[in-house]
Amino acid sequence: MMSSRAGRVPNEAAAGIFSFCRRSPRLDLSLPSQQKFYAISQQQSWRFTWQVRVTEHLSNDGMLAPWAYTSEELFHLETEGLFRRQWMLAGHLSDLPDPGDYLTFDVAGERAVVVRSDTGELRAFHNVCRHRGSRVVPAKQGHCGHVMRCPFHGWTYHLDGRLKSVPHPKGFPGFEKEQHGLVPIALETWHGLIFLRFEGSGPAVSEKLAAISDQVAPYRLADMVPWGREYEEVVGYNWKFFHDIDNEGYHVPAAHPALQELYGRTYQDRLIGDIPISSGVVDDYPARSWSVARYKSLLPQQAHLPEKNRRLWLYFGVFPNAVIYFYPEKAGFYMSLPAGPESTRVVGREYALPGASRDLEVSCYLSARIDRMTYREDHALVNWLQEAARSSVFPMNNLADLEAGVLQFHQQLKSHIPSMSLVKAPAPGSLAQINAKMVTAAD
Repeated sequence: MMSSRAGRVPNEAAAGIFSFCRRSPRLDLSLPSQQKFYAISQQQSWRFTWQVRVTEHLSNDGMLAPWAYTSEELFHLETEGLFRRQWMLAGHLSDLPDPGDYLTFDVAGERAVVVRSDTGELRAFHNVCRHRGSRVVPAKQGHCGHVMRCPFHGWTYHLDGRLKSVPHPKGFPGFEKEQHGLVPIALETWHGLIFLRFEGSGPAVSEKLAAISDQVAPYRLADMVPWGREYEEVVGYNWKFFHDIDNEGYHVPAAHPALQELYGRTYQDRLIGDIPISSGVVDDYPARSWSVARYKSLLPQQAHLPEKNRRLWLYFGVFPNAVIYFYPEKAGFYMSLPAGPESTRVVGREYALPGASRDLEVSCYLSARIDRMTYREDHALVNWLQEAARSSVFPMNNLADLEAGVLQFHQQLKSHIPSMSLVKAPAPGSLAQINAKMVTAAD
């Protein structure tokens, strides 16, 4: 179900420009409203005209060094400095439609539960009982009725997080229930998607994704309901490699024959601010792939979509670890959740408007087949990258202009964890201290 494209957009969208500074090897990200653009268009089946609008040629300096994909110490810094402090995409409103429905989300050593209260409001809490630390709700998703009851000792919580009761309360002298409610987690929704932030502060989700809100609105994402089954797999590579390959379409013609047949002639990559966007318009050319050929022939026109979106595949990258995508027949997201320096949990879900026709249902099935092929192709490639990270000849400074999204992703990472800019791995046990000094120096 997962496509490898982390962002992409139509010709009709407002054009921007990549800005590169000769005095610095890094992308110029200083202007928040700045739009950056690079496009790929295919004129013939395997012959390309590359369109790259830049002020100066892209410097290849600034790539992450291979140690950044294998370091246990960096994994812990990422846990604390990124995944607990950035907005994490946890689900969709339709995953918990009724009071008492809940959805759990685990990342970076934290456990969250999102629950719909008796008033219909969504609340998020640490899924940690205030007694001994057990999970309050054990399942990944479900219904808990009017209360959440810890399966360990039976401590019971209201759906708004307040502690309702404890067994044998006299055994806790001086105990105050009011001080032992579930610990809340920041929650925001955006076009029906649920985002959580465990620590820290910063821009709201609506502000972070404001630049793409108008492009998302026509799809009516908030009105969609789950389609198909959740995808989840633990893979043996670093989460950043997953997004490196996702942040450029240079590899599509060689690595993804199905996608190439589907929309290769119109494929584009671009950036709006720091949001990578990718797109391709499904064409009418014959296809060798059965899934692609059937999808092209069956795809119905979606009357609620603008004409330019009715055959468009559209992807948005959400820093640091998620991709939201839109096809004419459905939408979805996938994300990488680090499980270790060389282990990642990949999760994805899909949604569609209710009352879909038979042709739309079949289109959903066929696009899922295409995405599965694409994901498996990328899976093999990323495994090879992880192997190479331990090689003595790992290639550096070898990015083309068409891979600018990779460099931009790396610069975002370095802005949060400056020690990622180190070319060589620091001495064991020193990374956290070095990073703290670099943060202080930057301030």
